[in-house]
Amino acid sequence: MDRLQNIETFAEVAGQLSFAAAARRLGLPASTVTSRIRSLEQSLGVRLLDRTTRRVALTPAGALFLDRCRRALDEIDAARDLVAAEAKASGLLRLSVPTALPMAPLAALTSDFLRDYPQISITITVDDTPADFMADGIDLALRGNRPGSDSLIARVLSQTPVVLAAPPGQLANDDLPILGPLARHLTDRREVGRIACESFALALELVRSGAARGCFPRPMCDAGHASGQLDLAPPPAGVETQLTLYLVYPDRRPLPQRLRLFIDRLVAAYSSP
Repeated sequence: MDRLQNIETFAEVAGQLSFAAAARRLGLPASTVTSRIRSLEQSLGVRLLDRTTRRVALTPAGALFLDRCRRALDEIDAARDLVAAEAKASGLLRLSVPTALPMAPLAALTSDFLRDYPQISITITVDDTPADFMADGIDLALRGNRPGSDSLIARVLSQTPVVLAAPPGQLANDDLPILGPLARHLTDRREVGRIACESFALALELVRSGAARGCFPRPMCDAGHASGQLDLAPPPAGVETQLTLYLVYPDRRPLPQRLRLFIDRLVAAYSSP
């Protein structure tokens, strides 16, 4: 702390080119300002300021040191402002998540975040459709498909293995359709009397009932596989073997403080092993 005080005092004296003026601006006795400058020079082993009874001037070493110090002090001021802003972060944050997202980790993260920032409120909607940030008033979305809009930023949060799930003994039964949004590009054909489904949750229940097969993120199927209700295999050709979860938000600067804080929390949580 003493070192930082000495540097801040030096920057003030160098800016004013006057010990007396710097002392007035800092609200310190002139003797304290002089003592701090002397201590700083002694610690560096160089003279930073030439002073006479009439004038104060920077030495070459002082000018070089001042340039770096001002940059460092600006960063310190920015950090102080950032911390102060975080303490005052407030307002409503609107989040959209897909139905297949494991909800327990998100619930725990959200609970911790709300406890840390009591002035922030969060509204969460569960939806598998593409996020319409303007029409739906969304600040942030988690999605399994990367949007193509130049007005959006998409950051990779995690990657999850994809599997083909089927009722026991039915993995190779081509009479059962393959459901789910991950399999939508396998065929454009929709046969009469068969099922088409774009919801992960409903598709999984149809597979459990014996009416279909489906492609899912592996964690959705682990419990059913462990209980013997589902057989699992690698996904068929044409289906991605990894489901990438994207963090999607509008490309705007600066981001609202509440949004930036929640993004940081999500990135930290989902990037952890």
